[in-house]
Amino acid sequence: MSTLSVGEVAARLGVAPSTVRMWGQRYGLTASGHSPGGHRRYTSHDVERLQRMHAAVIGGTSPAEAAATVLAGPHLVVPPARRGAGGPGGSVLAVPGASREARGLARAAYRLDEMGVEDAVVEALRTRGTLPVWEDLVRPVLVASGDYWARTGEGVEIEHLLTQAVTTAFVRHVAGLGELARADPVLLAGGPHEEHTLALHAVRAGLAERDVPARLLGPRTPMSALATATRRTRAAGVLVWLSLPDQYAADGLGEVAAAHRRVVVLLGGPGWAELDAGTATRCGDLAEAVSGLEDAWLERPSVGAGRA
Repeated sequence: MSTLSVGEVAARLGVAPSTVRMWGQRYGLTASGHSPGGHRRYTSHDVERLQRMHAAVIGGTSPAEAAATVLAGPHLVVPPARRGAGGPGGSVLAVPGASREARGLARAAYRLDEMGVEDAVVEALRTRGTLPVWEDLVRPVLVASGDYWARTGEGVEIEHLLTQAVTTAFVRHVAGLGELARADPVLLAGGPHEEHTLALHAVRAGLAERDVPARLLGPRTPMSALATATRRTRAAGVLVWLSLPDQYAADGLGEVAAAHRRVVVLLGGPGWAELDAGTATRCGDLAEAVSGLEDAWLERPSVGAGRA
């Protein structure tokens, strides 16, 4: 196997690149190879160690204990998890420095109170709008759930419930805004291997607040299918989201951009950082994505009414 970048290793494990980097910085599971340009790369041995680490943590072993055993050698078996009192913050979903509202949402998520999470987010969306709620409420709690898993090896169920409840809240919010124009929608899609669409639901809600119709094509959208949809709808703007690097997505951008003459192709998510995106526009955050799509929609040739 050839050496891999941190993004490629993260995609293989199904974790965030920041988790792979953290395991290297905190536990010594670093890359031992180098690219021709001198960048750190992961060898097959490095990947095997990280796979053992990941399997142990998913099984409930603490990251520190799993890493110590993995580093001791391939002949040692990672011991099973010992259930007991957690360390500092081990029994709560800590959101340091966050608002009281965010701390309440974190408590509801930790309790697996799906309706509590959903209703809290819906109410916040109604009073404050999508972009502030994403930055000040949803995003801090999502980060906290990821940190909790990295620290304890537990809590995958918290992140899953949180994602599902917040997604439903965004859907409810969009439905409550009333019917939008059906013609000339912008398109939102996850890349060919993208599994996560929560950010795209947030973008759709932000656009709906500005009377911009959008179609969310969902996860794992082939770029050829996205190009076909762009051509059929004459979409003025398209957003492609990547959580992890995906060369197939980068390779297919040209086909989407060529769907028709005036389409604006935007890129969202951390997965684009290591890829050559050509002339497509990278969005630094959700606010840029919403504004970029709104601008593309307003500048389309056939400007019509906003709400039907």
